[in-house]
Amino acid sequence: MLAACGTNGVPKEGDTPPRRSLASNAYVAMGSSFAAGPKIPDAVPDQSCGRSTHNYAHLVATDLGLDLKDVSCIGATTDNVAGTPQAMNPLQIAALTPDTGLVTITIGGNDVTYSGSLIVCGSDGMAGKSCLEAGADGTAADVDSATVDTLLDQVGDKLVAMLNEVKQAAPAAAIYLLGYPMILGDPAIPCAPDVPMDTADAAFLGHVGMRLQTAFAAAAAMTGVNFVDVYAASRGHDVCAPAAERWVEGQANPEVAPYHPNSAGMSAQAGLIAAEIRTPKH
Repeated sequence: MLAACGTNGVPKEGDTPPRRSLASNAYVAMGSSFAAGPKIPDAVPDQSCGRSTHNYAHLVATDLGLDLKDVSCIGATTDNVAGTPQAMNPLQIAALTPDTGLVTITIGGNDVTYSGSLIVCGSDGMAGKSCLEAGADGTAADVDSATVDTLLDQVGDKLVAMLNEVKQAAPAAAIYLLGYPMILGDPAIPCAPDVPMDTADAAFLGHVGMRLQTAFAAAAAMTGVNFVDVYAASRGHDVCAPAAERWVEGQANPEVAPYHPNSAGMSAQAGLIAAEIRTPKH
């Protein structure tokens, strides 16, 4: 039962922390690996999507007492939410019902090959070359910046279309679109061994992150869903930050997913979501 609020929205003594009134306790978490939390202990049993029991969705559900259905999956794109099933996985939107009370979504990076490009550029940097430059023998660059730019031009419309589908499938739900954390710093520079890439490559990928942030914020505004600004909140917690302060890991540690949120990053995102939901509305 949701807590009542006292005068001026201040909780009465003995109340549980306030939260916005949700249509139900049914919570559906959607998205890609940035929502799933691959390699963060412990893995959810009997699934192949990289979901962690300590991704932000599980932390939010525990914190707020919600009934979670997590359909996030590594490699997912906006198309896999409402358009094309991802391999053997059904459309993520199929998890929604008219009674769903809360939806969170982190997705869009795979639409522009963001994670893949980060890993490729880091690997090329370790080999002493740029991922954006063609080989001396005429071979194509490993990352085609023009193609990435074209995909970035398209991702905003794809996010808007996806969010509108989600709104139709869960008309009573509070919907929260999360931006990506700041993976590379501002300015984006290499920092071996975690970001062992060429300086120009890091700058380009930092630009990709900023353009994604703009697309997320604009899509949320256009569709009227809530936007959780993880990018701004994660400033100073990027891959090059001290190990105790970073929310995202680089390529130095094979035990973690490269260029993805770590446990601290997931906990921080859960806190941002819970804070939004707990904001009293009177």
